[in-house]
Amino acid sequence: MATRKKTTKSNVKSTSVLQYQGIEISEAECAKKATAQFRVDYKGVELEKLEIYIKPEEHKIYYVGNKDCTGSVDL
Repeated sequence: MATRKKTTKSNVKSTSVLQYQGIEISEAECAKKATAQFRVDYKGVELEKLEIYIKPEEHKIYYVGNKDCTGSVDL
């Protein structure tokens, strides 16, 4: 019987990539685009929390910043 080494937990790095009808975009790229659009739409407002919603059928990234600032940007 083989013995298993006990390993310590480490942070696993992962990436997410959306592929849809010839579009390929990573989660990081979506967050970057949404953050940039937030800064354009809400000048002077500090971004503390960002939620992104990707709707590839609409070719849009929707975002909610700081729980009440909403907007969208093209994929």
